[in-house]
Amino acid sequence: MRNFLSTPPNVDFLKIKKYAYLLSTVLVIGSLILMFTKGFNLGLDFTGGTSIQVKFKEPVDIGEIRKLLKTVQLDDALIQEIGTEKLEYEIRVSVKKGSSSEIVKKVKKALDEKFKGKYEIRKIEYIGALIGEELRKASIYSIVAVLLAILIYVGYRFEPIFAIASVVPLFHDAIITLGIFSLLGLEVNLSVIAAILTVLGYSLNDTIIIFDRIRENIKLRGKRDLVNLINRSINENLSRTIITSGTTLFSVLTLYLFGGESLKGFSFALLVGVIVGTYSSIYVAAPLIIELEKLIKGKTRTKTAEA
Repeated sequence: MRNFLSTPPNVDFLKIKKYAYLLSTVLVIGSLILMFTKGFNLGLDFTGGTSIQVKFKEPVDIGEIRKLLKTVQLDDALIQEIGTEKLEYEIRVSVKKGSSSEIVKKVKKALDEKFKGKYEIRKIEYIGALIGEELRKASIYSIVAVLLAILIYVGYRFEPIFAIASVVPLFHDAIITLGIFSLLGLEVNLSVIAAILTVLGYSLNDTIIIFDRIRENIKLRGKRDLVNLINRSINENLSRTIITSGTTLFSVLTLYLFGGESLKGFSFALLVGVIVGTYSSIYVAAPLIIELEKLIKGKTRTKTAEA
């Protein structure tokens, strides 16, 4: 392991860049088709619904509440603990499950099976569809704003080619992650949007580190053999990429397996995003510099010939 870390490998990543482009194109187009045809399983944050705050007289495990709600077809309800004593919970149910009065009746029926007289409903709130629509717009605006801010920042720190090559993979990562959620019918809520924004930051960080090494190598060796230079830069950062991605994946997988039902969507989005983000940093962002450089050189030659 020490030898691997101290001596960079010599893997020809760009050898399969055409296949990587093909894979990415298929995944992005497939994801867009799913998003526009199948759509998303939007959570209560976006569709509206009912929030019921319940307080028990004795500590109750969240798993018991979920089992009881399953008997009245509310197993997909979002249950969040209030405090740390396992006495008070918020149960949030999507408007798709019925009217507010119907949902309250179902929750009471489920809880009465085991806790009749041992709990009280402290608060009932209805989240309207208008609020959900505003949150949907805010989520889209936040993702677009992040991507524009990244474009400006990277363009300022490096150069326009690097800025474009860093932002395109972020669209790639976000679209594929959302496409997988659409394919599997997983619920998309505000925590999932937060996870996607986190993934964009993680992916950008990985890309920027590779770009920084590419820039250093360009200063030392010039752009005469850009393909080998980018390959060298990726290899020089490979040990860091493996260690960072590996430890992050392990942490997120642990969160997914043991974090509870309320964190499933968030942790799954992170899990998919870290894998896709690591892939795009190596096989999308770095090779894109070569393609953009060729495009600029081609336009320069054309203008010179015309002159």
